[in-house]
Amino acid sequence: MRTDRVLVVGWSYGAYVAAHWASRNPGRCLGAYPYDWLDEAMEMRIRKLFRQLNWFMPLLRPTGLAPRMTAEQQANSNIELGVISRESELGPVLDRIAVPVRYVVASGTSFGSRGDEQERCRPSIDAVAARNPNIQVSAKVRSNHTAILWKDSPAVVVAIREVAALGRRGS
Repeated sequence: MRTDRVLVVGWSYGAYVAAHWASRNPGRCLGAYPYDWLDEAMEMRIRKLFRQLNWFMPLLRPTGLAPRMTAEQQANSNIELGVISRESELGPVLDRIAVPVRYVVASGTSFGSRGDEQERCRPSIDAVAARNPNIQVSAKVRSNHTAILWKDSPAVVVAIREVAALGRRGS
């Protein structure tokens, strides 16, 4: 059995994977946005943070709250995310998306960030939405990156239903 259309939902790194998949599969798909946040100082902070957490991660792995990666692998994964989220890298991917995409934007400070770092990257989605009418912000919520799925799951559900309804109308 072949599925011609799917609903792709991505969170965190998965949102970037979903954006790339949607841009490469136009017409088959019914959420990541660009921001140049990674610099040398941020990379050093990421590496330091995961080195400090290294002893704690094995305790969290059995609960599913931490991946089965070393501290260095986790730091590298976060740094890679910074590289692929640069406007020069992700902007063209998002510009090619030809299906409905909805974002639920978390506005709270995330683990490892300082001050308004997270809030400063949020407006970049407005520029993307201005260029591509398929992309819209469904909601901006008060929770942070880590808590969005359990604190603001109703907003995520609304966004998913909105995209699903658009997909049914377009079929």
